[in-house]
Amino acid sequence: MKKVNVLRFFLASPGDVKAERQMFFALKEDLDFLVGKDKNIKFEIVNWEKNTYPGKGDDAQDVINNQINDQYDVFLGIFWQRFGTPTNRHESGTLEEYENAKKKYEKDRENTHIMMYFKTEGNQNVYDIDLEQFQKVKDFRQRISKEDGILFSEFEKTEDLRNLALLHISNLVSQKFSRKKPIAKRKNTSKKNDEYVEETIDKYELLAMKIDKGDYNIEFENFIEDVEKTVGFFSDLTTTTNKLTVAMNFFTTKTDERTKQLNRVKTIKDERLKLSKAKQISNEYALDLDKYSEDFENLLPEFREAISNSIQSYSEIVLKAVNSNTVDKAGKDELLRNIPIFAESVDSAIEGTASFLETFTQMNTHFTSKFSTAKRRAELATNNMFKELLRTKKLLKEFNQN
Repeated sequence: MKKVNVLRFFLASPGDVKAERQMFFALKEDLDFLVGKDKNIKFEIVNWEKNTYPGKGDDAQDVINNQINDQYDVFLGIFWQRFGTPTNRHESGTLEEYENAKKKYEKDRENTHIMMYFKTEGNQNVYDIDLEQFQKVKDFRQRISKEDGILFSEFEKTEDLRNLALLHISNLVSQKFSRKKPIAKRKNTSKKNDEYVEETIDKYELLAMKIDKGDYNIEFENFIEDVEKTVGFFSDLTTTTNKLTVAMNFFTTKTDERTKQLNRVKTIKDERLKLSKAKQISNEYALDLDKYSEDFENLLPEFREAISNSIQSYSEIVLKAVNSNTVDKAGKDELLRNIPIFAESVDSAIEGTASFLETFTQMNTHFTSKFSTAKRRAELATNNMFKELLRTKKLLKEFNQN
C-alpha cells in the first residue's frame, strides 16, 4: 500500500468570515482532485465548527485547544472586521489559536507554516461595524507584521481569497513535497580499503522499470498540453482586456459625436426647439451609454472566469510537478514569461478605465431622467470592471512572487 502524505490545515477565524471558511472546505475537494491519487497527497482542513465536540475545560477555547491540539501542518488565519470573543487567557479565541501556532512554529519550523489573510471589503453599513473590534484587528495586523515577521495577504472578495489560496497552497505543496525522490542506496558487502563502498544501484532499477511501463512520454505530453492550456487562458485574459478597449473606443466615438450635436443645438435661437433637440440627443446618448454598459457588464463575468481558469490551471501545473521525475520547472517558467504580456494589457486597461471614470465625474449635463439613469449605470459598470482589474493586478504580483 502506498504511503499517503497528508497536509493538514487548521482554519482559524472570528465569526464574520463564514463564507470564507465554507470556501476553504470546498477548495479541499479541488485540491484533492488537482493533486490526484498518483501524487499520494491528501488535504485535511479542520476548525472548531467541524472538528470539535462538547467537553469541559478551563473555558470553551481550552476545550477546542485540547481537541485540535497542534496536530496540523499549516495554520490558516482569516480576519475581517471582528477580532473575536475573549478567552481566559487572550483577547480572542482566534488570537489564542494564533499564539499557539507561533509556539508550534518555534518548536518545528521545518514542518509548521503560518498563512494569514485579511479581508478588505468595506460594503457594510458603518453603523453595523463594531469599531472597537475592528481597531483590534488593525492593531493585530500591524503587530504581526512588525513584531512577528508575518507576511500576510489581503483580499476583497471570497473569490479573491480562493484564487490567492490556490496559488499559495500549490506552491507550498511544491516546496514541502519535493519532486525528487530520495534514491535508496545499498551497500556492497565487499570491502575496499577496509571500508564499505556504497553503490547507487537502485536508480538504474528505477529507470528500467520506467522504460518497462512506457508512461513517461505520456506524462510529459500531458504536461505540455497543460502548459499550452494555461497559456491559452492567459491569452483569453488579454483578449478580454482588448474587448474593454474596443468598448471604451465606442464610448469615446459616441461621446464626441453627441458633443458636436449638442454644440450645434446651442446655435438654435428658438428656445423650445433648442430644448426639444437637446432632449432628443440626450436620449440618444442614453442609448449609447446603455450599449456601453451592457458590453462592460457582459465582459465582467467573462473576465472573472478567465482569471479563475488561469489561476486554477497554473496551480494544477505546479501541483502536478510534485513528486514527478519528468516534469521540471520549464513549464512554470514558460507561463511566467507570458505574465508580463498580460500584465501590460491589464495596466493599459486600468489607465483607460480610470480615465473614463474621471470623464463620468465631469458629465454634469442632465437633460432627461433617461440620460441620468443611463449615465449612472455606465459609471457603476465601469467602476466594477475597474475594481476587478485592480484585484487582477494584485494577483499577478502573486504569480511573480511564486
